[in-house]
Amino acid sequence: METNFRSKEILCALALLPLAAFALPHISEKISLEKGWNAVYIESTPTNAPCEEFFRDTSVIAAAAYRSDADASTAQYDASGNEKEQAPVMLLQWNKGSNASALNSIVGGSTYLIFAQEAETIDVIGVPAAPKMTWRKVSAAETNEFFNLVGVSSASNSVSIQAYFGEGPFGLVKSNRAIYSIGGEDVNAPETINAEKGGFGRLSPIYSGKAYALTSTASGEWPGVIGVVGNAVSFGADANYASIKVRNCGTTNHVFRFSIEESATGEEVPRLARRLPRVDAINAPAWTNVDETAEAAWTVELEPDEETEQIFCIDRSAILPGRSYGAILAIEDVSGSQMRVRLPIAVADAAADTVAFPTGLWIGEITLSLVSGIDDAAPVPVAPGAELKMNVMMHVDANKKCTLLQRVAFGFDETGKPRLFGDLDAASAAVANPKRFSTVLMSVDTPAVAAGDGDEFGDGATFSWTVAPTARDNPFRHAWHPDHDGKTADYSGYLPAGDDPSLYANPVKPELWSITNRLEFTWHEGGNNAGDVHFGYNPDETTAGIVFWDVDGLIAARPIRSVGTFVLKRLFKAGELE
Repeated sequence: METNFRSKEILCALALLPLAAFALPHISEKISLEKGWNAVYIESTPTNAPCEEFFRDTSVIAAAAYRSDADASTAQYDASGNEKEQAPVMLLQWNKGSNASALNSIVGGSTYLIFAQEAETIDVIGVPAAPKMTWRKVSAAETNEFFNLVGVSSASNSVSIQAYFGEGPFGLVKSNRAIYSIGGEDVNAPETINAEKGGFGRLSPIYSGKAYALTSTASGEWPGVIGVVGNAVSFGADANYASIKVRNCGTTNHVFRFSIEESATGEEVPRLARRLPRVDAINAPAWTNVDETAEAAWTVELEPDEETEQIFCIDRSAILPGRSYGAILAIEDVSGSQMRVRLPIAVADAAADTVAFPTGLWIGEITLSLVSGIDDAAPVPVAPGAELKMNVMMHVDANKKCTLLQRVAFGFDETGKPRLFGDLDAASAAVANPKRFSTVLMSVDTPAVAAGDGDEFGDGATFSWTVAPTARDNPFRHAWHPDHDGKTADYSGYLPAGDDPSLYANPVKPELWSITNRLEFTWHEGGNNAGDVHFGYNPDETTAGIVFWDVDGLIAARPIRSVGTFVLKRLFKAGELE
């Protein structure tokens, strides 16, 4: 059985491994001990989790961890294949200075029996964890009642036992249900400690941070009124999206209060947002900032067994290299039990080769819905007969500098590195089966145009380029014209009869013109010019705004202005355009 106990500790440690690269936020708690045995609930995994280190400067000489799922241990068989009877060992023990101790470390979200030689208080700094509890029913065949050792966690120091445990699997308040407070000074074995029994509902109040022994009329999982799926709100090295699911595990409606707390170890609170239940013009979830910790609180009412998924985003563009970010999500039942669960909001340190948001290739669509008429006295856009749509591609580097692209190819090289190319032949030589895109928005002779100085993705960016008179896709150029020399048919070089010289810059009629383009992007949520910009908060990595396109050279009188909206989505995370 000792091997099973060690396996559980290993599994608990493995459960935390995905968070190892994160800046894990911590909470502070106090363990108050009387002389003798104490039943306590420890909410967090301490920074000094090994028992020898955790209890080193205390009077504690023995401790035992309660294993609520020990009764469900894997069956064992003898050499003949018959199942062996085995008594589940519910307590994993540690004794100071003993190499034979089965309990090695303190794990958060668990209950413990601790023997102290003197009354004292232990200060704990650790990573919080949600409680998990497997209940065991009292068997009618058992001569002795079975006790489930259950912890209490609340924002209030003391709570009502009826409110806290009244909706558990042991049934409603019944006189034959029993709860025990634990204490005693027999140090030999925790199984022999004294217990003070009270009828269910009569031993009140009970205290946060303490553990109590309860009988049950049913077997199964029940963590308390607040049930949590997951052990953290975990953002990966380049993720800006994470969520946590919370269930009402009670038998009546409950109102849960969610709040953001600062870490006890000083991590910076990231610019955090949560999703609201509405949809905007670009079919993306709306978000509200909760980065001000003093105001970061909201409530959700749930029916029995109803679940809510709280979805969060961080703005990766505001995460600075070398800084440590993290916070605590507190969930409290404010309508009955007063139970509290706290979880880390963990932000991973970016790896050396991580492409931080919003760096990469963004591909989307421009929809032009207004255009100035050719005969207008001023270029005031009006609604045309139909919308004009075309695709658009933009690369953003690590400094949020933007480049508009006419064509691009991308793929992964033999080392797995993402590569992005403006030269299609170079892409074919460097990556296998490159993906290629192009747009009619720009001239084929202008494959890449950088934004103006000071322009940034997510704020405003302007791109200007010229289609030369001799460009391959200049609309005035005729592929079969013999020379495009600007001469008349008799080579006189003068204006043909009937031409208006005011339409041309020179007295000789030109056959070709250059065409200048100015494309301006301004970011606004949902393409609404008055809307707030929630840049970086969309888990779909989709952004939108207003676009202005001025074209000069198609008519002599004035530029033509078109106005519309754009939607862009990050398609490929490559920091360099080769």
